[in-house]
Amino acid sequence: MIIGLQITGAIFALLMIYLSIVHYKKGSLNSLEIAVWLSIWVLVILVVIFPDIVRAYSMSFSVSRVLDLLIAGGFILTITMVTSAYIRVNKLERKMEDLIRKLALKDSEKK
Repeated sequence: MIIGLQITGAIFALLMIYLSIVHYKKGSLNSLEIAVWLSIWVLVILVVIFPDIVRAYSMSFSVSRVLDLLIAGGFILTITMVTSAYIRVNKLERKMEDLIRKLALKDSEKK
């Protein structure tokens, strides 16, 4: 059963690597973003194939169960990604607001 889950997890991670590369080639991801995503998915493959690695780390963090460590890591990663997205959206909103003001001033000067 575990072998089947490992194969499924590895195939899923390989699919996500493929999709990341496709989005990079389309220009949706920059070089830093593709490096981060590829690192994450390679790490997922390693964790899926070699789960004993995670057990060793969970013991060093005094976490009794591996799942608790994975959930905590996922939570930290999610918070980081949401914060990054929030900052980017705010930057875009400010840029749009400045652009709209400039365009409105140009239109009012023409009239």
